[in-house]
Amino acid sequence: MAVFDAGDIYTAGYKYDLIPVLSEIYNLGLPEYYAVAVAYQGDADTELTYLKGKYSCHSGIGHAAGWIIPMAYLLSSGRMRSYGCDSVNAAAQYFTKACVPGALSKEYNFGEQHNNLCDLCRGSSYSYCSRDSSEDFYGSTGAFRCLIEGGGQVAFVKHTTVNEVTDGKRREFWARNTLSGDYELLCRDGTRAPVTEYMRCNLGKVKANAVVIRGGAHYNETQANAIINLFLYAQQFYGRKYEDDFNFGMFYSPPPYSDLIFQDAAQQLEVIDPKKRYYRDYLGKTFLKARALVDCRAGTGRLEINTSVLSTLSIFIFLFGLG
Repeated sequence: MAVFDAGDIYTAGYKYDLIPVLSEIYNLGLPEYYAVAVAYQGDADTELTYLKGKYSCHSGIGHAAGWIIPMAYLLSSGRMRSYGCDSVNAAAQYFTKACVPGALSKEYNFGEQHNNLCDLCRGSSYSYCSRDSSEDFYGSTGAFRCLIEGGGQVAFVKHTTVNEVTDGKRREFWARNTLSGDYELLCRDGTRAPVTEYMRCNLGKVKANAVVIRGGAHYNETQANAIINLFLYAQQFYGRKYEDDFNFGMFYSPPPYSDLIFQDAAQQLEVIDPKKRYYRDYLGKTFLKARALVDCRAGTGRLEINTSVLSTLSIFIFLFGLG
């Protein structure tokens, strides 16, 4: 079992017959979130209807909120030239500089490498522009950090990200003096909105991150039920979102880390209806269209699994006797 973003759930299902069985629930009360574009409140020159030449921050190539949804919007609206099926090249030609973790990887880059898509990244050595947490600007929190201190002018993140970082929520030096009022959402009509108005000012709705397991010919219903019950049982004891020196928290990441196992914005886990566990049924038609628009190869790309996630999941198995 592993925890994947919607973009990786697609690849997992398409290439490996993996199926989602448990979804995260955020503040919407449903297993979904909004993809949003965030900019500085004082940067009036940055607007969603014309981002050409801007410096952009993305959670990671292939991620739903950081890549698929914003790229689908820019391509479908005609604001970005498609260059056939090469969305990496399209982004490289559209944005002057960016941090798109994973953009230089051969698994996602089908032509020449576009170094400007990693110019804003700050990982050192092998970590530079890596599609994992070794890159400081990876993930939604990392993309927002890129906006704060990396020179970015727009960050494509989840609607929960700004609230999770600002107003004293995080103690790291880069987030210490950030206020939610200093940032605004960029709307489709070219206007702006406070970060609290994500329901009317967003790029689209996406299914939540989910726990995936083996499906297809390798599906084992007994094992699937054991994994589901494991997490439902675990969150009764460890499903907290606050710091506690004496107890483990499933939905809490100690500084300077973020989203270690589940997203820090997660409030609980919900069992996915067995009828919705096929990856296409879970993700929905709108997301599938966006994915096909951004990548007509639609199943390529290697899954990068955060080792810290697997390590902690193995702890769960040990604690609850499923090993």
